[in-house]
Amino acid sequence: MNNVGIENWENATTGTLKVSKQFFHHHAYEIMNSHKDLRDNFLNTLSSKINIEPRIKFTKGKESRAIKADFLNKEIRRILTITPDNKLKFEVIEERGVFYFSEEKSSIGGFDFAIINHPQNILALRNLCFGELQYHDGIKRWNTFLSKNSDLKDIADNMVNIKKNGMDVEYIKSPNENPLIVGEIQFGNWALAYRDFFKVLKANVQNSVDCLIYIVPTGNLEIMLSDGIVTFDKTKIILEDFAKVISVPVWIIGLDID
Repeated sequence: MNNVGIENWENATTGTLKVSKQFFHHHAYEIMNSHKDLRDNFLNTLSSKINIEPRIKFTKGKESRAIKADFLNKEIRRILTITPDNKLKFEVIEERGVFYFSEEKSSIGGFDFAIINHPQNILALRNLCFGELQYHDGIKRWNTFLSKNSDLKDIADNMVNIKKNGMDVEYIKSPNENPLIVGEIQFGNWALAYRDFFKVLKANVQNSVDCLIYIVPTGNLEIMLSDGIVTFDKTKIILEDFAKVISVPVWIIGLDID
């Protein structure tokens, strides 16, 4: 890059994301195709103009355009919050079959976002708080969760058998309910992909996770980020190599930028 190119890039403030590649693992295509509105909303939202923080990257003594990954991650989260018919919860962590979000739990080791089946999730919490193997402080945990997620109180209040303390209540899922989807935005070191897949396999033990949405860079965006990071092609290879081990459906979305 010459001095003019460097100056122009350093003064850049916006870029346009686009979904450049997609890969569907283990029935993810059928699952997302059965929820077309959700799928299309994701694709349309991720094809958006965003703010960027540019930087200059030095590779083997050569200067090139680059982007600050942390700021990019925040921008993608921002546009996901305005997805039409938004059902996303952010900073989601799974513990003993319950998904916590908002300020309820630390996000360390959790998922960046998720679409939760709230009746099923609240019933799982209810069973932990008041069921056969209940927490000793179950009432406190129950009230704390609902106080921080007041929009879910009606679901909790309308649950059948909620007062049968000492007994677990089985959840019966209806055909038209929301899928359970967890998601990651991953621009970090390539080894983090393995951690992410172990994490979703753990969550799947007590919850039938319908799909993991995995947002990673490709094309120009991959080049503009740090070396040795998670990429679309590397993630696809991992899924192909461990196809029989990673049983959770995965939708890889490869993002590029203009």
